[in-house]
Amino acid sequence: MTGKTRISQGAVAAIILFITLVTRMGGNIFLPSLPKIASEFGIDKAQATLNINLYTIALALSFAFLGPLTDILKKRTLLMYGSIACMTSYLLCGLAVNIYMIDAGRLILAAGSGLIIITAQTWIGERSGKDELLGRLAWFSLLVALAPMLAPVIGGVVTDYFSWRWNFGLMLILTLFVIIIIFLIKSREEEKPPGKVNLNPIILLKTYREIILNTALFRISLVILTLFMLQGAFLAFSSFLLIDDMGLTASQFGLLSLIFAGSMLVGRFPTMFLEKRFSIRQVMLFNIVVVVISIAGSLVYYQIMGSHTVVEIVFFMTLMRLGFSGLAILGMRNCMFLDPARKGTISGLYSFLNHTSGWLGVIITQVFYQMNLISRSIYNITLIISLVIIAIGIYLFLRAYPEISDLLENREEPSEAKGQVSILQTGKYED
Repeated sequence: MTGKTRISQGAVAAIILFITLVTRMGGNIFLPSLPKIASEFGIDKAQATLNINLYTIALALSFAFLGPLTDILKKRTLLMYGSIACMTSYLLCGLAVNIYMIDAGRLILAAGSGLIIITAQTWIGERSGKDELLGRLAWFSLLVALAPMLAPVIGGVVTDYFSWRWNFGLMLILTLFVIIIIFLIKSREEEKPPGKVNLNPIILLKTYREIILNTALFRISLVILTLFMLQGAFLAFSSFLLIDDMGLTASQFGLLSLIFAGSMLVGRFPTMFLEKRFSIRQVMLFNIVVVVISIAGSLVYYQIMGSHTVVEIVFFMTLMRLGFSGLAILGMRNCMFLDPARKGTISGLYSFLNHTSGWLGVIITQVFYQMNLISRSIYNITLIISLVIIAIGIYLFLRAYPEISDLLENREEPSEAKGQVSILQTGKYED
């Protein structure tokens, strides 16, 4: 580590955000090319989207099981390992001669991406006070949410004017640049010595079980988890819905992502503004109402008009993302305040739940395609399912809020959390 250029913590933060941006782009840049990949390899839609399924669940598992590494290894080392895994993935996918090579490459990409993202998120949590945490998380979650939507813009152009393989070639070049940056830099602030954490998978699972049973994490997050499920489903069927069924080109499909990305960006600012003036409960409910109006509006439009249109889908999905954007950063903030003594552990679990929900959305799409449903029908059914679960989530949130209002509103920390030691550190667990 000696001999490396030392830079300020602000510059380190900017570099970490850039690495997060590149990492998240890699997961979705090839989405506009799915129809061409399916055609070239002679496979059906279900098999073509299987890699999305594999990537999503592998990413979720990587959050859960790689998260504790942030407590025993230096952040710079973890970022290097994750980036090398991503680079290996892009090389394998770019040279693929069948869909199985892409599936394998996407599994490697998920492991590398999960390690990078949870490392970056932990870095922010450890170096942020309560007053600045929401703002920093907003920038981090902005990139986490925007990059997958901006990536198809680039991917669509690359697919139309070059080849679907060059999507992976471009990401290979960007990731190599990231590795060079990580190798050259060193923070001005020395990292804390590696801690001692028990990585026994059984102990880890018991820790997560304890958090789920003894905190309100699931009850206050069900609405957000549902929106991640809807997002996963939309990512899986959107290219077939808008390209195959509605006649858009890959480039046009990619450009629509700019609108979705803009809504995710804009949605952060009302939440950050309202959070300083109203209670967390009021801000949460405001965003939930926006989401419910958007989902119900699309369903009502279909009932009245008898069909969906590109403009209508884009309008209501943009509105949905405005509310989803605010809920996403509130959810990340709330989970850290819910158990201040175990920010890293609970953040890993929360990320796992979010991405598992997205994976369930992909699974639902896979099942519907296996049932030979058309993309428009899948869109309607996923909206109905989401609306029902959101209604349940609103009820659970309102029931749980009185118990944890002091925590969520940042009025005090629970006395039992101060000095609390995770069973990940002790290796002991009591039922």
